[in-house]
Amino acid sequence: MPTQARCERVPPQDGGCWDAMDLRVLQEDDLPLDPRTWGRPQVGEWVARRGGRAERFPMNGKALCLMSLDMFTARVPEKGHALYQDFRRRLSKALALQEFIEKMAAK
Repeated sequence: MPTQARCERVPPQDGGCWDAMDLRVLQEDDLPLDPRTWGRPQVGEWVARRGGRAERFPMNGKALCLMSLDMFTARVPEKGHALYQDFRRRLSKALALQEFIEKMAAK
């Protein structure tokens, strides 16, 4: 799976180091890493890429954060659970990254 390969990279063997702010290694696709920043077009694109109907999600990423699993499955019965799981995973990754950056900045 290409996404995992990018996330499991090891430090460069030449003794160099990564740029701490080069977040491309965490990027899954061309959507912003933090789904809370998605606008309506990005939400629609994300839903469509996963086989859902974008018109069922006329909202931004912050609104998606407020949705429960039942709300996802009511909008897309056959793919709602998968959409919900993917969104929650992306959100968890963004929150963990934010927490890490805040801890590093405090040092």
